[in-house]
Amino acid sequence: MKRKYQKFNEKEQKYEDYIIPDEWNVPLCTDNMEEIINCCQCGKEIRYGDGYTSMQVHNPLGLGYTVCEECHLKEYQERLSYRSKN
Repeated sequence: MKRKYQKFNEKEQKYEDYIIPDEWNVPLCTDNMEEIINCCQCGKEIRYGDGYTSMQVHNPLGLGYTVCEECHLKEYQERLSYRSKN
């Protein structure tokens, strides 16, 4: 079974369903900054405390899940790319 999340589509400016495999550890938050989690975008294992808040993958309240540095930079560049066209 796969878990559904919401991912903001920068080009379309709307949320779309986003599936994350069940075997990935993708907590919204944790009190253990040393916990090994998966980046919600690529699945790479990272320490929770080394992650960044996703600008695209959110819960229904709009709170972002954790991404690795590489995915954070990709999200940021994608946001800038589409916002500069408007």
